[in-house]
Amino acid sequence: MASPWNQFDAWFDNASEQPPPAKKRRRSKRDTAMSLAALPVESKDVAADCPDILDTTEQAINTPAQIIAETSFFNNKNTPFWKKDKNDWSVMRPFDAPFIRALLQQAPQETLSPETARHKDIERAKTEVVPRAYEERYLCEPTGNERPCVMGEQCQGMQLPHIQENAFVLREFLLPSQEEEWKRSGKLPQERQLCIMCKRAEILRAFVNVRADNMGVKSHMILQDYRNLVNVPGEYRLDDCILSSPSIYQGLLDPVVMHVKNAYRLKTRNGVRFYEQWRMRKPDEHFLM
Repeated sequence: MASPWNQFDAWFDNASEQPPPAKKRRRSKRDTAMSLAALPVESKDVAADCPDILDTTEQAINTPAQIIAETSFFNNKNTPFWKKDKNDWSVMRPFDAPFIRALLQQAPQETLSPETARHKDIERAKTEVVPRAYEERYLCEPTGNERPCVMGEQCQGMQLPHIQENAFVLREFLLPSQEEEWKRSGKLPQERQLCIMCKRAEILRAFVNVRADNMGVKSHMILQDYRNLVNVPGEYRLDDCILSSPSIYQGLLDPVVMHVKNAYRLKTRNGVRFYEQWRMRKPDEHFLM
């Protein structure tokens, strides 16, 4: 029997001998037939599925509130002015429409981000400060080349329940910058504007709608274009104003006087009628004054 050492020597001696190369098998060439087939033709009309104008009928909001708002709006526009009733209040305001609310409102946000604070600072810089004495000059009837409120007979000056015979339409309200432009150039704004009472009423109406819906207002939206001074001698008390909640932004960055119909009483000065804010006391006035 050969020992393992003899086998190892035999392997070592035969290591230099290379095995003969293996013969390659030749593959037989077969004739392969090639055939061409036409691509399938779609019978579906692609142009019909991709119209030039986007069709949004499926995405339309068909809530009862929107249907009522749109129907009232178009009925009012299509009715001749001589058939309209001046006491008809069935026409809804623009902010009553659901799609307008969706643009304005959002779920309450209790956190304050730096971006939100920056937007508020920018909007606050655009909001003009209106002192009490300035507003009281606009609580009168128009004289000379002053224009009446754009609401006409529906002006809040005509809607005070305790004033019947001598009620009047107030003059349109101009912001301080608009009044300066009027004095400088003699030009009033191109569109007639609300009086101070109607302006307060519209801001209050939108503010109450936001709170009634338990919603907040988007950070880049604002309900006011002016603000009042509060808790300053000669100005208004904070109790007589409206303001957003401390934790939820509701469209008001600064206080605005709340419109209360029984807070005014009729006065006459130099033959011109005006309303006195007798229930809106000044911070430095005693309640018996």
